[in-house]
Amino acid sequence: MSINVFEKRAFLVAVASVAVSLALIAYATWGMGINVPTCIPLGSKPFEQASVTKHEGKNYEVHYVARMWAFEPSVLRVPTGSTLDMYAVTKDVTHGFLIAGTNVNLMLVPGAVANSRVHFDKPGIYTIVCHEYCGRNHQNMNARIEVSDQIADYSVEGLPADEGMKLLDAKGCLACHSVDGSVGVGPTFKGAWGAPVTLADGSTRTLDAALFLQKVRHPDTIAVQGYPPVMPDLPLTDDEISQIEAYLEGLQK
Repeated sequence: MSINVFEKRAFLVAVASVAVSLALIAYATWGMGINVPTCIPLGSKPFEQASVTKHEGKNYEVHYVARMWAFEPSVLRVPTGSTLDMYAVTKDVTHGFLIAGTNVNLMLVPGAVANSRVHFDKPGIYTIVCHEYCGRNHQNMNARIEVSDQIADYSVEGLPADEGMKLLDAKGCLACHSVDGSVGVGPTFKGAWGAPVTLADGSTRTLDAALFLQKVRHPDTIAVQGYPPVMPDLPLTDDEISQIEAYLEGLQK
């Protein structure tokens, strides 16, 4: 049975289309370094804390934690030529994780660990943004990676320093209060300790141990001007309060 000219053309067009598709996939993978992000939900419990670990040479393993509305770490500095194996989790809602100027584009969903690798062969500042709407301060949720020829090893900012940060997270305080100065439902903790606070009645007090204790033990007796009086009762022990106070004092630096 003979094949007519139209069938031959259709066959050639199909073969050519497949060849072009395979060539584009190959170019994207090896020429542009584009990879499909991986997600590691099976047998891999989401980690609790952000961290940076240096391996051989300029290879680093970075654990990012996303929460409303910040990334931890907030700033990572690495030398030019560094390769980062990144693992990221969310502690609350779904967040995005996009590094501008790279091919890293992840979605962070509760209960899963997202993973990607990026190599920085050029110095510069690479901004990390959340591109999945996550709440009222979504637009302020960002971090950055600074790549420089002038540094020999990594440095980092924005890692939880101690138990005080863990307690703020566990008790739900960070849903309303930020630790980086951004606006939230309640006043930011950044720079608040030891600073004057204007109360709803117009009076001014300094945020110290006495005021903090009163606000925690009897939240309905004190309202800060400009913020709704919605703080709930928090079951905190005296030791836990002391740990949080120490952390807040450290945010003055």
